[in-house]
Amino acid sequence: MVKAKRADVKSTQAGNALEEQADREEKPAGKQRQPHSWIMIACAAGAVLLFFIIYLSRLDRVAGQVVDDAWYVLLAKALATGQGYTLINSPSSGILPFYPPAFPWLLSLVFRLAPQFPQNIWLLKSVSIAAMLGVGLASYYYFTRLRKLPVYVAFGIAMAVALSPAFVFLATSTVMSECVFTLAQLLTIITIERGVEVKKSGRSWRYALVSSALASFALLTRSMGIGLIAAVFVYLLKERLFRAAIVFGVGVMVCVGPWMVYTRAHAPTLEQRAEQSGNIVYSYIESFWHRRAGDAASGKVTVDDLPERVWSNTLQILGNDVGTIMAGPLFREATNSGYETLERRGRERSILSLILSALALIGFVAVAREKVTLAEIVIAFSLAIIVLWPWESFRFVLPFMAFVMFYILMGVQALHRFHQRWQQRTNLRAQWLALGIVAGCMVALSLYDHVSYLRQKSQPLTAGQSTWIQLFEENETLLKWLDQKLPKEGVIATPNPALVYLYTGHKTISFDNPVEKWETYNRLGMRYLAWTSLKPLPNPSFSEGRYNIIYRSRGPLNLRVVDFGPPASRAPWGSVDPARTMKIDADR
Repeated sequence: MVKAKRADVKSTQAGNALEEQADREEKPAGKQRQPHSWIMIACAAGAVLLFFIIYLSRLDRVAGQVVDDAWYVLLAKALATGQGYTLINSPSSGILPFYPPAFPWLLSLVFRLAPQFPQNIWLLKSVSIAAMLGVGLASYYYFTRLRKLPVYVAFGIAMAVALSPAFVFLATSTVMSECVFTLAQLLTIITIERGVEVKKSGRSWRYALVSSALASFALLTRSMGIGLIAAVFVYLLKERLFRAAIVFGVGVMVCVGPWMVYTRAHAPTLEQRAEQSGNIVYSYIESFWHRRAGDAASGKVTVDDLPERVWSNTLQILGNDVGTIMAGPLFREATNSGYETLERRGRERSILSLILSALALIGFVAVAREKVTLAEIVIAFSLAIIVLWPWESFRFVLPFMAFVMFYILMGVQALHRFHQRWQQRTNLRAQWLALGIVAGCMVALSLYDHVSYLRQKSQPLTAGQSTWIQLFEENETLLKWLDQKLPKEGVIATPNPALVYLYTGHKTISFDNPVEKWETYNRLGMRYLAWTSLKPLPNPSFSEGRYNIIYRSRGPLNLRVVDFGPPASRAPWGSVDPARTMKIDADR
């Protein structure tokens, strides 16, 4: 009997050993041995310190140069000064913009603390910097707590996203909304997934209520958030959380509904659109049918043109955007660090981008086969919007960088597992270690880019090169000249009405299609044209050269100011004055 008991004990011990070995093989590395707490604290402190070193080193005084961010700052000033959510730069009052109001509202809090522009640029940019710190922390939480990744893999993803040159550029060299939108979207996904985890307790509706506020804020920051809201509702229905879905839907309607009703009731009139054209006054439905969103002069498309648009945008995302997001330094010079967020890139394809896109697709399918989470649905819905929208896709895809990187790593893992199965061996620890190394390489590439940018920033540039700051300085010199030399009652036409108003206080209107809008310009009292630009302008056209050019910049951008004269006595744009034509030809 004693021998039998000993045999049972031995067999039990052997069984336990086999189970432990099986657990070690099946569990991801994140569930095995965790780093010591002091190591994690040291790594977290080092990461935060590195974050602030990079962002503060790259922080500059440029704002409004993208045009969109100038509108954000102008609207923030309007809210902070009690003038309402209107275009305070316009000669006509009460023009409502179509830009969603959440981000300008955040910036308006800064204006209440420090109302002087441009002295408050540092504080305005701190909103996006704080948001990116939140994105890094939220990404780490999401991938460790909800995706069950090993700590070092999740840490690598979080660092790569927080230190991405594109995000750093948007936060430190512009006042754009992408950073805040990315945080709001990520927090919405985390909150909903936490609600799904506790659905057996019946508390999911509470998380749905919180997430409805977060998702609404995302939508009111960037209208791309409509894909997030639709995905959350579908996901809650998929998880059979019908009560939570109703709470979420009602919460979104309460938060967003009043803004939708208000914008429809106060939409800009045709006369107001002639005064301020572009995305700022065109509805999204109207912009959708433009060849280029917000640009009526680009022409309109029909339903028959949509397949070509979808195909073109899809190729742009797969063959260019994914590679540029994940490895931007390989696609440009260090002096242009972050420019990929703004430049209208060509349709050339990159082999690296196509490979990374293929890995991301493999990883997406591999993850979805195990379980479809909210992230997969959000990406599917959002991509459907992105490929249909007539605009450069890069800044629409950028907020999904953490997920794109995750799917790329999962694609690498899927291929590695397939290779190991073919060789009839498995080593999960080696797989996760390899993925951690890949994530670390992406972080190292971003750090190299930042160091190279800061090093070259302090060195003389070769002929024909200009940094972001130098481009701004040439524009700023023009803005200061306008403020000092022109009478305040003169209305200025310009490609960047918000920025000119912020620096000068002059009433401003957009300048486009002057032949058709000349009567509108006369009615509004427009006298001056201020050419601002990020790229070198051509020499004055014949129509422009007929008027008095009272300022020219000395830099490569060829900026200038044109005085058309009093509206009552000047010739229309494009008309021919034979006597003056002969004089101009003689001068040339």
